[in-house]
Amino acid sequence: MALFPIYGLFKGDFVPHLVAVDTDDAVGQVAEKVAVHSVGRRLPARPGVPYRVSVGERTVPNDATLGEVIAQTGLKPLQWVVVDYAT
Repeated sequence: MALFPIYGLFKGDFVPHLVAVDTDDAVGQVAEKVAVHSVGRRLPARPGVPYRVSVGERTVPNDATLGEVIAQTGLKPLQWVVVDYAT
C-alpha cells in the first residue's frame, strides 16, 4: 500500500489531472478517481457504462490492482493513464 502519482486524462477532455492513487487500488477505482474530475463537468455522464483504462496502447483489466499493472506494464510515477467509457 503506497501512494502513486499519475497523470490521468479522460478521453475527450482537454484537461489532464495529477491524481494520487494507491498501489492497492483496483484499476476500476483508479478510473473513478480520474473520471471524477471530468465526467459531469466538461464531459457528459453516461450512467451504467463502465470505464476502461489504458496505459500506453494497452487496455488493462478493471479488476487488476494498480500494483499488478505496474509490474506488467512498467508504469512509472507521473506517467499518463487514459480513461474512457468502455463501449
